[in-house]
Amino acid sequence: MDITIIFGAWIAAGLTLFIFSFLYKDNPFFRIAEHFYMGVGLAWHIQIVIYKLLIPQIWDPFKKAFISGDYVTVTMTIIPTILGISLITQFIPKYSWISRYGFTFMMGYAAGLALPAVLTTDFINQILGTIEPFANIMNMSTGQFINALIMIIGSISVLFYFFFSVEHTKPIKKVSNIGIYFLMIYFGASFGNTVMARFSLLYGRFDILVKYSGAEYLYATAWIAAGLAIYFLFIERFILKKYSQQQAH
Repeated sequence: MDITIIFGAWIAAGLTLFIFSFLYKDNPFFRIAEHFYMGVGLAWHIQIVIYKLLIPQIWDPFKKAFISGDYVTVTMTIIPTILGISLITQFIPKYSWISRYGFTFMMGYAAGLALPAVLTTDFINQILGTIEPFANIMNMSTGQFINALIMIIGSISVLFYFFFSVEHTKPIKKVSNIGIYFLMIYFGASFGNTVMARFSLLYGRFDILVKYSGAEYLYATAWIAAGLAIYFLFIERFILKKYSQQQAH
């Protein structure tokens, strides 16, 4: 097997075990993996910004428009760029006020861009998804009818729960109480989905550790785990502790 693949396996297994070592306690290996992760993540983000945003969205259109004499495009490229650069001034207290212009434009543009999408997906489509099944009620099976009925009862009762214009007395209180049960079911399902997603990531890391414990990868997982055990059980407990006591005296 290629030595680079074996080296990568040792790095992946080592960093995974270093992160898991925090379950025992905070230690230098965890901090190494933490700093390495943050550094690599920042480097990856920087190169994405450079090669996916700055060059294709700013530099290339600016150069092409400047050469062709299209100064309208040049201006429309320079202005957003200046506004984006102005955000950096927030780290300079004396000139931090300049960043307000960039933030104002960014928030206004983002709100205007997101509002139609949010209204469509979270409002109009939700109403259509609740009512539309009853448009074809004659052709619905029993299961489909029950499902559609549960959906519309749940939607109406939850809306009643968040209706604060009047006091929640009978019968509004009874309907809003039904909405509470639907909300609890939703929160439980969302939490369960989140937990399952996190467990899938955990299983993936365990799968990598098992994979890299084979002979083709020179038993990377086993050797690194043994090294961590030796460090925590012997080196840290006896040698480093004794050294720190000597330094204290």
